[in-house]
Amino acid sequence: MPSFLDKAAESDKEIRKTQEKDPADLRGAQEPDWDNPDSWGSGASHTSDSTSDNAGNPASGGLHQPQRPPSPTSKSSTRAPRRRGRPRGPERVPVSVRLLTSTDRKLTIAVEQTGLNPQTIVEEALEAHFRRLKIQDPGPSGQEGVA
Repeated sequence: MPSFLDKAAESDKEIRKTQEKDPADLRGAQEPDWDNPDSWGSGASHTSDSTSDNAGNPASGGLHQPQRPPSPTSKSSTRAPRRRGRPRGPERVPVSVRLLTSTDRKLTIAVEQTGLNPQTIVEEALEAHFRRLKIQDPGPSGQEGVA
């Protein structure tokens, strides 16, 4: 029986086959005519060019579009724009923990049996533990609530 990692690797391969070409993949790319800057573009509409979406973003290094100041109500002005069609998930905080090897094996089995990802399983387990201890969310701290 294939392990969870083998199944995940196979699933990733199938997903990659159906996804669009990676813009960083240079296989089959032609050398541009360096003497003619007009020939550097793809010649297609910029709306289909995934790299042109980031042209005005200072984080992406693009300098082609004028910069506009971030709106005062924007909380995520430092984040790169998301791909179209992919909703942003809930706000998360990165936490690093070390698991016992037996706990990691159990988590792997739980992922295989439930079909849920490890993030969901751990969050549900923590919520159940907090309910059992009668620990409630204190809400955002004073610093987070201030705009």
